[in-house]
Amino acid sequence: MAKALVKKFGIAHVLILVTFLICSEARSNKSGSSSSRTIRFPFYHREKFIASNFKDQRSLVRTRLARDNARFHRRHPSSSAQFHKHSGNDLNNTAMLEEGGEYVTVLKVGSPSQNVQLLVDIGTPLTWWQCQPNCKYCYSTPHHIFDTSMSSTYIETNCAEGFCDVTQLFILGCIRRDDPKCHYRVQYVDGSVSQGVMARDVVATSEGVTLHNSFSFGCGRSNQGVTMFNADATGILGFVPGGYSFPSQLQANTFTFCLPTYNTTTSGSLYLNYYPSAFQYSSRSLLIIIRGHYYLDFSGVEINGEAIPIPPENWQCDREGVGGVIIDTGSTITRFPKKAYDIFKDYFLRNAQGLPLSQPEEQLDTCFNVAGVREWEGFVPKVRFLFKWPSGRPLEFETGQLLMSVGNNKYCLAFGAGGPTTIIGSWQLQGSLVGFDLPNHLVGFLRASC
Repeated sequence: MAKALVKKFGIAHVLILVTFLICSEARSNKSGSSSSRTIRFPFYHREKFIASNFKDQRSLVRTRLARDNARFHRRHPSSSAQFHKHSGNDLNNTAMLEEGGEYVTVLKVGSPSQNVQLLVDIGTPLTWWQCQPNCKYCYSTPHHIFDTSMSSTYIETNCAEGFCDVTQLFILGCIRRDDPKCHYRVQYVDGSVSQGVMARDVVATSEGVTLHNSFSFGCGRSNQGVTMFNADATGILGFVPGGYSFPSQLQANTFTFCLPTYNTTTSGSLYLNYYPSAFQYSSRSLLIIIRGHYYLDFSGVEINGEAIPIPPENWQCDREGVGGVIIDTGSTITRFPKKAYDIFKDYFLRNAQGLPLSQPEEQLDTCFNVAGVREWEGFVPKVRFLFKWPSGRPLEFETGQLLMSVGNNKYCLAFGAGGPTTIIGSWQLQGSLVGFDLPNHLVGFLRASC
């Protein structure tokens, strides 16, 4: 496996992946962590909590697209700023991350336990949530803010402790001589900031299954400009492998998301220590982690069984992670590089001539009005994503994963033009099992009823 990885991606990329895995093992807070048993969490799309605020489908879709567009523009052109670290142990010594996510889950924290609702983000290595009392800047949210004074097991981390790992990008350590607490500060590429102290407490599932007796997290006391998820969550559950991420602390080398559809209020599932054997017969891709993103071994796109002529260099990335294809459940639509998208759209339209065109909707430039078109779904082309290795089935999408309803019989292609890196978003992955097997460097996809 190692020789194959080096031959395919080069030694630099393999070393990055191995470094992440080794650091995850070495820095994980193992005290009191869960065993390797499979653990399930209810997993909701964030729109469950805000859909009732909108007068119609179109206004909800516009907010959804605005949220996605904001995340995209935070990534471009500032993608090179991600995980950038200034020198020196001061308030500029911060990580630059992308804020947000599309799915939420609930943890029970402390003794007695308090519910904490968090955005699950596979593009972030840090787990943090707002804390009270003494919160200097806590953004308004209808969800409970964790009260440290009510938990008998809450412990703030001191700089002298091994839990204060200043080699992590977002850990400041001690910032004043008279303050022994371990501080963190994470800055997002849109300028918003969360900062506070690193702390530890008991963490359990929403059903009360204990996950960790001393879970390390950022206790946010000053959260400024964090506006993208006020109504949906009080913090972020980070899923990039690393010392303070959620799966790393729980020593979960495999995890699987069953992503619920956007237009449902029922829950999906998040599983730790679970990668079903059925993935070996499904669509799979080699997985590599570069600069905190999950890159796929992507080889192309088929429409109605025909491989469309997108030059392969569109799927290749350099040593800095520029280019290539990533999976991001925090993004909504899938974005190809501009030239690749133009080819994709052209071939899609050639194969969708039975669908009457309509006006664009926000960043979705290919829309159809199907009013009066009988059995219109039969005119929607079949789209499949192809992967180089290992052998397996292509990833094929259903109509609901290709087109987004904006109301009044109008549907838009849920793809768009982006930057040099292709982003496979959650619209295409809704209603699917998406499993990550980190030791074997694999990601698998299965259609599922979530």
